[in-house]
Amino acid sequence: MSQQKPPKKYKKTINTAARLSGSAIQMGVVIYLGVWGGKWLDGHFRTERVFLPICTVLAVGISIYLVIQQVKKIND
Repeated sequence: MSQQKPPKKYKKTINTAARLSGSAIQMGVVIYLGVWGGKWLDGHFRTERVFLPICTVLAVGISIYLVIQQVKKIND
């Protein structure tokens, strides 16, 4: 018996899903690091939640930018 190769469209779909899963993990890591960095800066400078929201918003913006770049690469 010979094994059939999966169609190219199926292989491309799995590749796209894997890339998007990687982008989701990357997004979570970037946001986590932004929150952690904001907490650290607040503790280091002894401020009361000044850097936490700033770093969190910056991290969300950066992660959205990175996801958009990945989607552009996938569509090309």
